[in-house]
Amino acid sequence: MTSKMSLEEGLLIRKARKAKGFTQLELCEKLDMSHAPINQVENGWESISLHNLRKICDAIGLEVIIRYKNG
Repeated sequence: MTSKMSLEEGLLIRKARKAKGFTQLELCEKLDMSHAPINQVENGWESISLHNLRKICDAIGLEVIIRYKNG
């Protein structure tokens, strides 16, 4: 399952990452991920797997909450 991030959500992730003192590259190394997913999330460009979203959020202290809309 993938999720399209909005720019607002991406900026929240960027702010939390910086508050933890990580550059994008440092976070990538910590998570053993390529640079692209983190960059794409922070800029609201691409869909990201929920697995990768959770890895990023866990590392920077954010909680992932999934809401479904009926209809």
